[in-house]
Amino acid sequence: MFQFDQATFSTLFPFYMVVDKKGMLRHFGPSLHKMLPELQENTLFETYFQFKNPIVPQGKAIDFEKLTDCLLVIHVVTQSRTFLRGQFLKHHDEYLFVGSPWVSNIEELHEKKLDIADFAYHDSSVDMLNMLRSLEISNSDLKYMVHAISGQKKELQRDKEEIKKLSLVVSTNENGVVLSDLHGEIFWVNPSYLQMTGYTEEEVLGKTMVDLGVMEQTDKNILHQMMFAFRKAEWFDCEVQHKHRDGGAFWARIKGQPVFDQLGKFIEYYTIIEDITPKKEMEDRLRESEQRLRTLILNLHDGVLLEDENRHILLVNQKFCSMFGIPVDPEHLIGADCSNSAQESKFHFKDPDGFVLRIEKILERKETVIHEPLELTDGRFFARSYIPIVIDEVHKGHLWAYQDITLERNFQENLNYEKEKYRRIIENMNIGLLEVDNEDNILLTNQRFCAMSGYTPEDLIGKKGVDVFLNEETRRLLSEKSELRKSKIADSYELEVTDSNGEDRVWLVSGGPNYDIKGAVIGSIGLHFDITETRNLERLREELLAKLEQQNRRLNEYAQIVSHDLKSPLRSIHSLITFIKEDNDQAFNSVTAQYFELIQEKVEKMERLIQGILSYSRIDHTQYKTERIDLNQLLQTVTSIIEVPPHITLRVKRQLPTLKGDAYRLQQVFLNLMTNAILYNDKAEGWVEIDFQDEPHQYTFSIRDNGKGIHEKDVKRIFKMFESLNPNDRSTGIGLTIVKKILDDMQERIYLESELGVGSVFYFTLQKNGNRTT
Repeated sequence: MFQFDQATFSTLFPFYMVVDKKGMLRHFGPSLHKMLPELQENTLFETYFQFKNPIVPQGKAIDFEKLTDCLLVIHVVTQSRTFLRGQFLKHHDEYLFVGSPWVSNIEELHEKKLDIADFAYHDSSVDMLNMLRSLEISNSDLKYMVHAISGQKKELQRDKEEIKKLSLVVSTNENGVVLSDLHGEIFWVNPSYLQMTGYTEEEVLGKTMVDLGVMEQTDKNILHQMMFAFRKAEWFDCEVQHKHRDGGAFWARIKGQPVFDQLGKFIEYYTIIEDITPKKEMEDRLRESEQRLRTLILNLHDGVLLEDENRHILLVNQKFCSMFGIPVDPEHLIGADCSNSAQESKFHFKDPDGFVLRIEKILERKETVIHEPLELTDGRFFARSYIPIVIDEVHKGHLWAYQDITLERNFQENLNYEKEKYRRIIENMNIGLLEVDNEDNILLTNQRFCAMSGYTPEDLIGKKGVDVFLNEETRRLLSEKSELRKSKIADSYELEVTDSNGEDRVWLVSGGPNYDIKGAVIGSIGLHFDITETRNLERLREELLAKLEQQNRRLNEYAQIVSHDLKSPLRSIHSLITFIKEDNDQAFNSVTAQYFELIQEKVEKMERLIQGILSYSRIDHTQYKTERIDLNQLLQTVTSIIEVPPHITLRVKRQLPTLKGDAYRLQQVFLNLMTNAILYNDKAEGWVEIDFQDEPHQYTFSIRDNGKGIHEKDVKRIFKMFESLNPNDRSTGIGLTIVKKILDDMQERIYLESELGVGSVFYFTLQKNGNRTT
């Protein structure tokens, strides 16, 4: 390996210069400084120099990396006729230029304040300069120049042949090729461009690319960059929408390259147009797919981390940051190095060293890992998955996914606990459990079932239930139920069986299908209750109910007979007393007459009491008949039945509604409430008012009076049989009981508001359509 000091290096390359990555001049050779005395270290390269071949756009940072290992022509900005030829070499983190000035005669050399001694001995320019000097000194060298010119002519002929070949290649190129003069006017175009744009050659020649390609959709900024590069004789490479002759458009990649003569003079422009519409459409679809995938990953409920092959972050979502307590926006992590992330995050895990070792092993093997559980120190559980990213059999990165399975883990633990708990419960509960497969083979039974049947588990497992317990009739029933289970139908039924002792028993079976993990029916599970004793009790209850019904029917018949037999002598007594009073009206003194009045009142009260008891007993035995009832007509009927004293006024506040109901029962309600309001009115001018409120589904009726009123402590007593709060010979104590029973049976409400000495209001509800009535 050679090493040179600066003096030796300057001797070999007197026109060298060193530029850093930022384009700053660090060092330069003595001959370069002699030619350009204004050069200063630590100044920008662009202050003094500009690339002529290849063209580098002004205003953009120079990428010296791309300019290494190629022939360069550099123009000195401060000297219009001064050019350098040579190449850049990368040296450590800097770029070394080695070359020399491009001069064509001795006068030009003197203009640059240089002589042959300023060049390295090995520099080919020295030979050319010596040749020129010899030309000036000796005419004999002219022969050499003629010979050289002849050689150049031959080379020019070869160049022309090469140009013809290149023209043929360009003409057959599938991309469009356009040659333009210094004004941008096209003087040559290949057939591919014509086919691409739809123009004819006559329509293209003499026009500019702006005339042919610009349309409304063309990006004006990119167009400006292209025109700027053209005017500056610089190369450009851009993508833009190009107009088609039919008014449409296509995406084109346009690459322009200025063409210079041997003196570096800009003479024409060479442009290649490539139709990239399919590529752009594919890129758009790819971007949409990438965006959808990115959005999906960023919104996943799992923490996702995507790394490149060097473990630099390409993508990470918010869930990953939340799971590992990273207080940074995911976007800020893009590009971060994850090489040491396992060590940095291992403290989260219960086995930190194991976590690190496992990461290293996964990365070493690059094998897919799915749902690998990890326990954290804070009690959480994660499931880790890893997928290596391989493209064309080349490893390109790592995809990590972490799922918080704490709830799932806790649920599984609870499920196992509950499963064990219910297993113990089933083993000891008072319900017989039997599990069979689709062929009715017994797979599982518990202790209670064994006790019910009298068999041991060994007697039952593997046997068919139909062969052990059932007779021919119940076999058919169980066969039907088995088919229902296969159809995924559960139900309950009673089954008559024979236990191991030969006794007939009755079981209530609640059976349902049993499924495997995929939802297929693999058998059935039955819960068995021994209801033999219950069935016996039900049989006894039915017998008792039948006897009770018969007794009630007889009691009702007896009540009818008794009421008739009692009412008949009472009427006779009433008639006899009336006859005695009429025949002996003058013979009786006042006391005797008063006694007869009292007897007559008691007989009437007895008759009313018997009638009330008979009415009460009829409520349950009178068939409920639903019909439309005009309550105004019903109230007229009630008014005609009751006896209204002269000092009592009946008033109906508004027209009553028509509704559905049982006329007999509603008549009893209004009759008894109005009678009660009249009997207990102690005012000299009494009144009874009937009103109602119209509500969405019901009416609330009110019967208001200005009578004695009821004390709050007596409110609950008034609806009891034979309860009468105030002595009244005409009251039987049954009327409000009848009202309460009728409304209770109809599932309606009755309640009251009362103030002692002021009066009472009885409220009761009636459904509009009678639907709540039973």
